[in-house]
Amino acid sequence: MKYQQLLKEIGQLPIRGRIEIYSEEGNKIFIFRPEKLGRSLKSKDYDINKNFQIILKKPNEKEFLPNHLRVMIEVNHRTAKDKDNSRRFFEMIEEIYNGEDPLKFKAELKKLIVESEFDLPIITLCLIQLFMAEQDINYTNGKVQPPRAFLMGWLRFIKTQEQNIDKILWSSTRHPPKQEFWKNFSSIPKALQK
Repeated sequence: MKYQQLLKEIGQLPIRGRIEIYSEEGNKIFIFRPEKLGRSLKSKDYDINKNFQIILKKPNEKEFLPNHLRVMIEVNHRTAKDKDNSRRFFEMIEEIYNGEDPLKFKAELKKLIVESEFDLPIITLCLIQLFMAEQDINYTNGKVQPPRAFLMGWLRFIKTQEQNIDKILWSSTRHPPKQEFWKNFSSIPKALQK
């Protein structure tokens, strides 16, 4: 669904509410609004009324809570394996960042030969959209604005292949991305945008 509709759906979900957001080839993505914050979350940073969890159910596996690192590894894997197809995949991510519905790309993704590390390409795009929503809803006071630019900045940095994924993942859990990847992104030299 388009970004603004997704934010509305999440906002209307009551505490202890759960809805299926996306489903593809036996993979299901749910949103759940827990009654309490997880141990790793600090109540001063999170409003329990805004907090929600993203749940992924893969065929023949138990449900689990994927995280941002999963999609970063997936995007890195695709970038390293196939530069041509990953270029279009990044264009799709940029469109999702700008509010587009990931399902718009479903048919096109089936034509792209994009090797997968963890998930179907459409599931990766849906998760990216949901993680961006999570940031926009819960991290409104950070220096990276809009908050979804935090994840987008790291994805753009992955695209450059300037650093190995281990360093990127470590940095992404501690620091925001370099400003040129989230603030005034169009000012990045064309060589880095390819």
